[in-house]
Amino acid sequence: MKITDIRITQPLGPENRNWVLMKVFTDEGIVGLGEWDHGASPDNLQRLKQALIGQDPMNINKLCRDCLGQMRGSGAGVEFALWDIKGKKLGVPMHVLLGGKIRDKIRIYCDCHAGVFWSIEEYMHGWLETRKTGRLEPIYESKAYVEAAERVVAEGYTALKFDADVANPWKMDPCDRSISRKEQEYIVDILKKVRAAIGPYVDLAVDLHGSYNLTDALRICKDVEHLNLLWLEDPIHWEEGNVDALAKICAQTTTPICTGERFYGAKMYRELIVKQACDILEPDIPRSGGAIEIRRIAELAEMYYMSIAPHNMSSAITAIAAAHICSTIPNFLALEYHSHNIPLWGTMLDIKDPIRQGYITVPDGPGLGIQLDEPEIAACLPEGTPLWY
Repeated sequence: MKITDIRITQPLGPENRNWVLMKVFTDEGIVGLGEWDHGASPDNLQRLKQALIGQDPMNINKLCRDCLGQMRGSGAGVEFALWDIKGKKLGVPMHVLLGGKIRDKIRIYCDCHAGVFWSIEEYMHGWLETRKTGRLEPIYESKAYVEAAERVVAEGYTALKFDADVANPWKMDPCDRSISRKEQEYIVDILKKVRAAIGPYVDLAVDLHGSYNLTDALRICKDVEHLNLLWLEDPIHWEEGNVDALAKICAQTTTPICTGERFYGAKMYRELIVKQACDILEPDIPRSGGAIEIRRIAELAEMYYMSIAPHNMSSAITAIAAAHICSTIPNFLALEYHSHNIPLWGTMLDIKDPIRQGYITVPDGPGLGIQLDEPEIAACLPEGTPLWY
């Protein structure tokens, strides 16, 4: 079997995070589904075609090493399509190809943003408005957080996450990473009220997006120790070179620290794990390198008794691929769902609304075990725009 063509969709619009879906075609008529990095250039797609057309899609290890590895995170969505092809050819689901599942369904944690779900554009607009008016937006008041948490828990989720580094009138200097005492009090108050509303047995995580300096981030970590958070994510900025700073925070608080969504490949996680600079790893499955790399990361983490909770802002195609992968990983904690406010996420596949009561059931059909609802996807594009090119 040989790869004959690769086609992608137009970006599916900003309201759908401009997801770009992918099909990999073969000379046997088997088509694999994947997802393309929406930030990748047309030139990257042409290089991908030159590298893969004529190759055997069954030889995933070789293709990932020789072709996709050069594209870093952009290549992982293609890897998913190769697993889909191989599974369809052999008549088995992707999880069987990875050694078999050890759980039938995958726990999902819902990223709630704040009092409402917002886009990055809305987030930036919120900062501008807050600096102009000097007032806290209603969506960032503790009441809005509590109501959002109660809605999500009522849907069956057993874990949820909120952003705490939001637009507020108490930020003294927009450039400095220090935190005012009023802002610190505001963050802690929100988390206390959310914890009181959802009770002690629903897991609660918080994301700081690396917004603060080490000293002030550590203050927050210690202030919320009594709330038994699932984790506090990215207390300081995520990048290579600050592992020692993260380790310093980890050593001084009982609040679990989570990080890693921007790293690529298992080698980038090695120092983080060996130096015990976090408690929970959050690799983004496409960005970190796909099924092959995520399993290497998980195996290394397991040697240090650490769990992984993969980051996920991608389409439902990637989420299903992630469910297959996570079903085979012993030290898996939960998979992120970051698209609660995007209707297309739940309608783009033949399996409608894949998340039920806070879990995704791992498909047992060949390959990824899914098909696209192409009319539903095409409806997101301007009239007359072709879906595939």
